[in-house]
Amino acid sequence: MKYLVVSTNTKDVSPFIAAEAQRIAELRAAGTITAIWLKSDFSGAVLILECADEAEATAALNTLPIVINDATAFALTEIVDPDSVHAGSA
Repeated sequence: MKYLVVSTNTKDVSPFIAAEAQRIAELRAAGTITAIWLKSDFSGAVLILECADEAEATAALNTLPIVINDATAFALTEIVDPDSVHAGSA
């Protein structure tokens, strides 16, 4: 399943940037994070995760240093490819 994650920083994240980048690289290498963008004002990020379920996605996010240090909040939404939705099922 794919998940859209939108994070909003709640405090200064600069002390955690190096560790955050390392952990993101690990999650990308594992195929958990498939895409990531920073908000243009650097107030957070937008990610796409590929996980078995919402619990797995949340568990992965909870390993990020800025989450561990309560420096961001995130909204997690399951997303689907429009081509996978059959007419009348939405």
